[in-house]
Amino acid sequence: MLSSTKMEYSKLKLWFFLALILIPLVVGEPQVPCFFIFGDSLVDNGNNNNRLTIAKANFSPYGIDFPDGPTGRFTNGRDMVDIIAELLGFDKYIPPFGSATNEDILRGVNYGSGAAGILDETGRQMGDVISLNEQLWNHEVTISRIAELLGGETAAKEHLSECIYYVGMGNNDYLLNYLPKFHSSITPFSPQQYAQILISHYSKQLQKLYDNGARKVAVLALGELGCVPQQLATYGPSDGSTCVEKSNHAVQFFNEKLKHLVDNLNDLHDDAKFVYTISATSTSYDNITFKTVPCCGATSDGGVGECLPGVVPCSNRDEYLFWDQFHPSDAANSITAKIAYIFITFTAYIHTLAIYIMDRWVFVCVVVTVVVNIPYRVVAEPQVPCYFIFGDSLVDNGNNNAIQTLARANYLPYGIDFPDGPTGRFCNGKTTVDVIGKDTDLKLTYNLTLTAELLGFDDYIPPYAKARGRQILRGVNYASAAAGIRQETGQQLGARIDFTAQVNNYKNTVAQVVDILGDEDSAADYLSKCIYSIGVGSNDYLNNYFMPNYYSTSRRYSPDQYADVLIQQYTQQLRALYNYGARKFALIGVGQIGCSPNALAQYSPDGSTCVRIINGANQIFNNNMRALVDEFNSNTQDAQFIYIDAYGIFQDLIENPSAFGFRVTNAGCCGVGRNNGQITCLPFQPTCQNRDEYLFWDAFHPTEAANIVVGRRFYSAQKASDAHPFDIRRLAQL
Repeated sequence: MLSSTKMEYSKLKLWFFLALILIPLVVGEPQVPCFFIFGDSLVDNGNNNNRLTIAKANFSPYGIDFPDGPTGRFTNGRDMVDIIAELLGFDKYIPPFGSATNEDILRGVNYGSGAAGILDETGRQMGDVISLNEQLWNHEVTISRIAELLGGETAAKEHLSECIYYVGMGNNDYLLNYLPKFHSSITPFSPQQYAQILISHYSKQLQKLYDNGARKVAVLALGELGCVPQQLATYGPSDGSTCVEKSNHAVQFFNEKLKHLVDNLNDLHDDAKFVYTISATSTSYDNITFKTVPCCGATSDGGVGECLPGVVPCSNRDEYLFWDQFHPSDAANSITAKIAYIFITFTAYIHTLAIYIMDRWVFVCVVVTVVVNIPYRVVAEPQVPCYFIFGDSLVDNGNNNAIQTLARANYLPYGIDFPDGPTGRFCNGKTTVDVIGKDTDLKLTYNLTLTAELLGFDDYIPPYAKARGRQILRGVNYASAAAGIRQETGQQLGARIDFTAQVNNYKNTVAQVVDILGDEDSAADYLSKCIYSIGVGSNDYLNNYFMPNYYSTSRRYSPDQYADVLIQQYTQQLRALYNYGARKFALIGVGQIGCSPNALAQYSPDGSTCVRIINGANQIFNNNMRALVDEFNSNTQDAQFIYIDAYGIFQDLIENPSAFGFRVTNAGCCGVGRNNGQITCLPFQPTCQNRDEYLFWDAFHPTEAANIVVGRRFYSAQKASDAHPFDIRRLAQL
């Protein structure tokens, strides 16, 4: 009797044999009207060519065996999906999104991007890559165009329901994100935890694909990444051939969870078929024996070298499993594609076949672009030279850590999802200004035009408490939790840096800039090009006006009068910033404070209905701020002010949470009491597990997931009402 491993291997060989028999029968019209492709460098056919990234392959010897030469494909010839398209009967390869015409899109689009991943952060060290989330937004653009061509959404969805969707993601989330940390023992997540993080994101992304009309979806499993030449050279034994089992073991958790995810999606959607697809080939199939060192970029140390422009590759390319240190050759892609094609087309047998997928097979599904030991690098410059941030706990990134105050967040579980752990950010991860400023996080927009990038800084803007030397030339974050426009705001919590004090700190920074640049004129010219983000006012309501036990403002002023008082002082503070060189102002309105878990816990009868009196007062202030923007723009010809409607953006999230991936909007992920909002997140307190499904992290502050959505809309308006007279993206261009 065959051993279990040999039995499973025999099953795979049987399917490969069927592929060889049946594939030649593919003739005539395509088997499906269209083929949509989502992925990374395994399928990228040119989408990265015109982006600011080093993850490119539009130069020789890439494409040496492709009819059109170098196109952006990360191999010597065809991608795996090129071959699947041939097998499906298409007479042309599926075009990249960046160049697809109206005629093209009816038969499919390739959205793949080298270095991209399931997580938005993955691959950002390579520059401007297109994450799976952005690929899905690009697909929505395509759907809109198809609806116009076919005469409406109904016709478009009927057309899309007949198409095959290929989704191959996750490799870079390991190779460019998790595994380097895993091998150095600095990652905060176990392999099981990280796999669950990826699957939680992937689940929402595949659900979004379904919501947009996909009904035939092939989801690619990850390969044995520990067998990739780069992994062997970096972490493998000295023989340079034995796979790195530690890496392979970490990846297995993802594949197991992915199988369950596919099953769950099929259980949820009777009108769709999700297929768990292996992209597998052994180093030997019958009489085909592959060499496992790279054909291009191979070196004596096992493949650390990358395929560089003009390098002469091996001549016998069909004998090589890997083209470069990460990507399969055309020959390997041909075998892998034929197996995947059988899995895709024989969907009735997929569930049964899934039990034969064994961990010991060598999967060639490696999707990374350019990583180590590259002698050159293309670095995108930020859109503005510097970014100065003023505000409160929504954007404080550590200024309160060293002062005597209760308003601190430099302890776990704050920062649980931030790369550096607890930093003083009042969130589980990134804040809105992190999203706007740092290109390695999210160089993409939320609106469907997808024409802009975020500001493009290669690191987070440092807090004033730590900013030193020339570091200040790219900007400083002056924000302080509990701070407000009024000096007394938040005093019950202890020390804090009110807006006037923040402006004075900026004045000190200006003096340092003058010293660095040599004279006041040079400093003034430099600072005039920077963006100044100001988000204050929330605490003047939360920690002042609506705390009558501590403050008398609600007894002295009506909501209209109080808004006028705040705007008068705010005007003086903005003029002081102007006098110190600021010229590009982004004024962030106050959000829906009356919908925070704290407000709901204290004042909402049902714990869900937003507190109207608080939101109403906020809106009076916001309306006055918008009018102030118009006034400044009319009276200050050499400066530009914009207003960002945080209130309206949060209203969209609260009224239609599922559209943005949120399930819980009335409670904090971490906190104590009713709605987890009566006491904020305590040190080392357990949090909710599904943090990305919560709008609020604690009693007052949004989660990273919410900050990502909101930060994108701050930067690039999705609706006309998001920004007035225009958004931060346009402000950066002035």
